[in-house]
Amino acid sequence: MEDSDEITIERRSLAEQVYMFLCNAIIGGRYRYGETISTRNLADELKVSMMPIREALKRLELEGIVEIKPRSMCVFKTPTKETIRAALDVRELLEVYCVKSTYADVSAERLAPLHEIIHRMAASVNGEQFDLKRYIMDDWRFHITLCSLVDNEFINKTYRELNLHLNMNFMYDIGIVPNVEQTFKDHIQLLEALEQHDPVAVHIIRRHLATSRHNTLSGEFFKKGI
Repeated sequence: MEDSDEITIERRSLAEQVYMFLCNAIIGGRYRYGETISTRNLADELKVSMMPIREALKRLELEGIVEIKPRSMCVFKTPTKETIRAALDVRELLEVYCVKSTYADVSAERLAPLHEIIHRMAASVNGEQFDLKRYIMDDWRFHITLCSLVDNEFINKTYRELNLHLNMNFMYDIGIVPNVEQTFKDHIQLLEALEQHDPVAVHIIRRHLATSRHNTLSGEFFKKGI
């Protein structure tokens, strides 16, 4: 009995690792919404049996992220218009709350990771050739790091789940072409306001998110009957 229990624990741990790999891959844009993959190929890639693959995908299916198909296939579900609007609403609620809760007393030490991200974003923007893929990843890292400033595990979990349903890559894909120089400037101004404990930080994040919403909802995706 003891040996059996130990095997179950190990298997669940492996399923959790597969689940986290898939979550990170979706958020990072490795897998695109609407893409179909072979679960057997995924098992081969990760060098695991089908059991943890099935368990991880079943969990994602229950969360509305994937749809498991016959013949060992899986589809990453494309967000509906309703899902996108709802995700944008929740994103604004979370990020504005985080800025409101931290601008008055956030320490320089806590802001150091944001400085590092800004530095990488600058390299993408100011390089000889603009690296959009890298910029998008750093854009996501900036916002998730911003939310982590409140040290609230439920906010961190909710924001991560939000990005599973609507990742930054998809927002850039379906929206109109953003003014990257302006959005990058927004990030800089927000960080400066946080450093100075200036309440204008709340205005900056509201403006930034309003622009992001406008860009997303003004693209071709919302003009089609999807």
